[in-house]
Amino acid sequence: MTTLFFDLDGTLLDTQRGIAESIRVALAELGQGEVSDLQLQRCFGPPLRVSFAWLLNTQDKALIADAVASFRAHYLHTGIHNYQVYSGIRELLEQLTQSQGAGEMTLHVLTAKPQHQAEWLLEHAGLTRFFKTVHGSEDSGLKSDKSTHLASILADDAFLGRTSWVIGDRAGDIQAAKANGSHSVAVHWGYGDHQELVGAGSDFHIASPQDLLPLLDV
Repeated sequence: MTTLFFDLDGTLLDTQRGIAESIRVALAELGQGEVSDLQLQRCFGPPLRVSFAWLLNTQDKALIADAVASFRAHYLHTGIHNYQVYSGIRELLEQLTQSQGAGEMTLHVLTAKPQHQAEWLLEHAGLTRFFKTVHGSEDSGLKSDKSTHLASILADDAFLGRTSWVIGDRAGDIQAAKANGSHSVAVHWGYGDHQELVGAGSDFHIASPQDLLPLLDV
């Protein structure tokens, strides 16, 4: 029995433009200067509070909370609609679902994105039907650390004795897998660069969604 945990942003969906737009709006509302595309690249994938702490160079929880609130006000109204499903993802999920239907494999989403945002995006993109469960964070920031979140998921009786895989585009995805004894697959079409993913020590590296299939013997 095999359990697959897919990251969302940068793995299933390209949400970069919408997130970048909303980050820039939030920073402008706080009177901060413009940020470069290179700076923003670091913000796609990690928890939002971590990104704003770095962008604002602060650990002031109130300031970070204000930035998050401004981001979400814009993102939920505008930015969240600005996404695309990566090429080949639908076809990959269709093929994996055939194994899922046979009871040999289950597909899940593990993301630092708030739960309600992740569910909305998957439904809007027409991907909900492929996944048995979706595991996102809470608006308060709880469950945004993927290593501890995955540990709590795998402790559930439903996952005991199953082989688990984490498929994602950032070092945090690989670290979560390694911390929990899961196989890790680094995808190279997302937001993490080659150096980051190689440095994270992923078990496998894939350049396209279809490259996952032979790893799983599908």
